[in-house]
Amino acid sequence: FTLFVLGLSKFFQAWWWALIAGGLALFIMFRRQMADPDSRYRWDERFLALPLVGDLIAKIEMARFSRTLGTLLDNGVSLLGALSIVKETMSNSVMAERLDEVATKLREGKGLGAPLMEAEVFPRLGVHMVMVGEETGRLSEMLIQVADVFDREVQTAVKRTLSLLEPALILGLGLVIGAIIMSILVAILSVNELAA
Repeated sequence: FTLFVLGLSKFFQAWWWALIAGGLALFIMFRRQMADPDSRYRWDERFLALPLVGDLIAKIEMARFSRTLGTLLDNGVSLLGALSIVKETMSNSVMAERLDEVATKLREGKGLGAPLMEAEVFPRLGVHMVMVGEETGRLSEMLIQVADVFDREVQTAVKRTLSLLEPALILGLGLVIGAIIMSILVAILSVNELAA
């Protein structure tokens, strides 16, 4: 175990520059992939499928979608025109593409709420609130309320994640320090055995 720790230390001393270069290369490769629309779509799909991160992304996008659409409708922009503008503000390409399908169904007279529910990428609570706003004829007001609700949910989720991250970091550092101390103790004990 001591030899392993010493070998790891020597590796980091000798190849630190290669690790930094590798990290930079991965970052550049990821940026290039995100610039390609097909590759970005696949990454956005993967991000949405992640357990905690996907839910957070969906909430952020729902808040952005609702606030922008509500503001545009309040200022007299037609629903179809507003949807095409909102699509450009979405950072997740999967959700933006689903908005095209929503706009197509809206032209067919299906309303806004039902196509959003069929898209299956928008949070259900937000979509139900949109449907209520649509039925009561107060869509723009309800969209602003949806944005407020999801902004609060995002803040809560971020705080919760950060509060979970702190003990995980402490535990990780404790394990690393424990491993170093263990390697020193193993070395001392093996020297004592040799002397005996």
